[in-house]
Amino acid sequence: MIPFPILRSNVLNIVKFLSRHRLIGAAILSVVLAAGCGPAPLGTSWAGLRVIGEEQHILVAFNDRLALVDPVDGKTVKLRNQEGEIRLDDQGNPRLWEIKQNANQFFAAPAPLDDGRLLAVTYNQVLYTIDLPTARVENGSGTPIPNHNGHIVADLLEGDGLVYAGLSSKNLLALDAEDLSVVWTAQTEHGIWSKPLLVDDVLYAASLDHYLYALDARTGDLLWKLDIEGAAPSAPAYANGRLYIGSFARKIFEISRQGQILNTYDTVDWVWGAPAVVDGILYAADLVGNVYALDTTDGLREIWRVKASEMSIRPTPLVAGDYVLVASRDQRLYWLKRSDGSMVMDNEGRPLLREMQGPIFSDILLIEPNEKTDIPGPYVIVSTLSPGQILVAYTLEQGRFLWTYSMQ
Repeated sequence: MIPFPILRSNVLNIVKFLSRHRLIGAAILSVVLAAGCGPAPLGTSWAGLRVIGEEQHILVAFNDRLALVDPVDGKTVKLRNQEGEIRLDDQGNPRLWEIKQNANQFFAAPAPLDDGRLLAVTYNQVLYTIDLPTARVENGSGTPIPNHNGHIVADLLEGDGLVYAGLSSKNLLALDAEDLSVVWTAQTEHGIWSKPLLVDDVLYAASLDHYLYALDARTGDLLWKLDIEGAAPSAPAYANGRLYIGSFARKIFEISRQGQILNTYDTVDWVWGAPAVVDGILYAADLVGNVYALDTTDGLREIWRVKASEMSIRPTPLVAGDYVLVASRDQRLYWLKRSDGSMVMDNEGRPLLREMQGPIFSDILLIEPNEKTDIPGPYVIVSTLSPGQILVAYTLEQGRFLWTYSMQ
C-alpha cells in the first residue's frame, strides 16, 4: 500500500490537472486513485507498445495481457517450432503468442533483453521473464520487486545488463537483468511516468517533481538535476548533442548534456508527450490541441503553430515523409503537412483524419517495408483505450484502413 501522504500528493496533483484539463479523462484519475492499495481496476489501462525485431512485430501490453501482433495483417503471431512449423494445441488449433495474467495488469511495454528474452512488469511491480520465441513465462507466478512503494506505468528500458524502471510515486530503480535484484535506487521527490533516456552511459529521467535528472547509468549516482518549472510526464528527446523536453510549465526546453538551459519556447498549454526532433526541426503538441514546429538550429524559433484539435494531444507527434501525424483525446488521428502544419487533404478534397472508438494516449507507431515485413508501403499504427480497437493500422499515404486488432 502506498503511504497516505504520497497517495494524497499524487491524487491532488492529478485532480488539479483534471480540473483544468478535463479532456485527458477519468482513466488517468481512476488509475491514480486505485494506486492506494491493490491492483488498478481492469479497463483503466492504456496500451504499452514496442516494435520487436526485423519482422517489426508489435508487442502489446494491455490490461491483463501481453500479445505479439503481426503488422502485416493485425493477427496475433502464431508460435512455431525449431523447424518453422506452426505449433498446434490439443484441438489442432494454432498456438498464439499471447500471455494472460488474470489479476495482474500491464501498462508498461516489456523490455527486450540481450539473450532473446523479454522482461515484463505489472502495475504492481511483479516481474516476469519470458522466452520470446515460445511465449513461455520462465519464472512462474513472477518475481516481486521488494521494499519499494508505488506502481509502474512507464515502459522499461534495458541497457548493458541492467533494466531501469520508474515508480509512479517516486524514485527510479535499476534491476539486474539476470537475477532481477535491485542494483541501485535513485531518489526523486515525485513519480516517474516515462521510460528514461539512455545516452552514452548517462540516464536522463523526467519526474513529476519538476526536475530532469541526469544519472550515472551503472551506479545511479546523481550527475545533475535541473528545475524545468513544471511536472514532466515524458522523458526528453535527444538530438544533435542536446536534450529537448516539454513540461507543465507551458514550455519546451533545450538543455545541454551538462544540465544548462540553452533556450526555451512558451507553449499555449501543458506539454505531455516527448518532442520529436527530425532534420533539426522539433515537433511537439500540447493539451489544448496545438501542434508546434520549432527550428532547433535557431534558438527554438517557431516555424509554425496550428490548432489541430479542440481537445488534448498526449502522444508524441509522428513525423514521416511529408507528414506530421497527431492523435487526440477527441478519438481522431490527423495528418498535417510537415511544411506548414496545414491539414492534408484526401482525394476528395476533405481534411485527412480518421475517427477511432476511444481516446488515444499511446504513441503512434510507424512500420516500414523491409525484407522481413512484406508490406507495400509504410503503415501507421494507432492504439486506443477501447478493447475493440487496441490497434488500428492505416497506410501512411492517404490513410487507407488496413486492419484492427482487439482484445475482447
